[in-house]
Amino acid sequence: MNSVPTRCNHAFDAGVRRWRTGTTIGRAERGLTLVELMVAMAIGLFIVLIATTIYLQGVSTVAFRFGQSENLNNSRYALSVFDTELSKAGFRRDPKQTFKDAFPAEATAHANECQFAEEQSFYVTDKKEICLRYQARDPAETDCVGTASGLDAAIIPYEAPPAGTGMFVEKYFLDNGKLMCAAADKTVAVADGVRDMVIQFGVDQRADPAASRHVDQYQTTLPNANEVIRSLRYAILLSSTAQGLSQGIESSVCQRWEDAGGAAASCDTSKGRLFQLATGTLTLRNLMP
Repeated sequence: MNSVPTRCNHAFDAGVRRWRTGTTIGRAERGLTLVELMVAMAIGLFIVLIATTIYLQGVSTVAFRFGQSENLNNSRYALSVFDTELSKAGFRRDPKQTFKDAFPAEATAHANECQFAEEQSFYVTDKKEICLRYQARDPAETDCVGTASGLDAAIIPYEAPPAGTGMFVEKYFLDNGKLMCAAADKTVAVADGVRDMVIQFGVDQRADPAASRHVDQYQTTLPNANEVIRSLRYAILLSSTAQGLSQGIESSVCQRWEDAGGAAASCDTSKGRLFQLATGTLTLRNLMP
């Protein structure tokens, strides 16, 4: 009498075992094989590698664009300084005033080491330092470091300033990758990232101010005593602050810099800096007809 239930129980247990072995629960209980684990790890590492590569490439591209933007902004500012500030050389409030009266000889040098001869308002030293002087346009005008003109507010336009007042003397030079301006007893940076510069001088070999003013020739050598600078051609080499931005990309900037007369040592690409060349011309309009 008990044999039938026993056989039924055995059959039921066997059915349950077959059902569990063929289902997901049964397969999950067996775990992962080593091959499956290695394949999963390989796929994961490949995805991480792709994501890391994209991220690093994005960071490198952003840094490269930032270096280019830095050079572009610095070049624009440096060119603006040259065009607006250097062109002030020789300005006289009263156009009828002679250069001899407007710009007398100086017995001693200024605090910025500039010292001018009679009628001289612009010169360049062998250290690539540019010295210029000009009369203040009005009492509100200041020099490159913010020093006031000292003119009496009551002085009328186009009237020559009293002797010893209203004269600005500025010196522009390079220092540690910056274009600096020194005036009075102060020095400020006016443009960053300026690595080096080359200047060609447009000289007038007839220094008599009463004679017709013109440019006889352009030269890279400093003018002689009988030559007056009337205009400039200049090339400015700029470099990015950060290193390792070039990504191995070849650039023609250094070759063009050397063609412009610049020193090869100034354009050193071994550290991966980005370089840019800016050129311009400037006529010293107050020293021309």
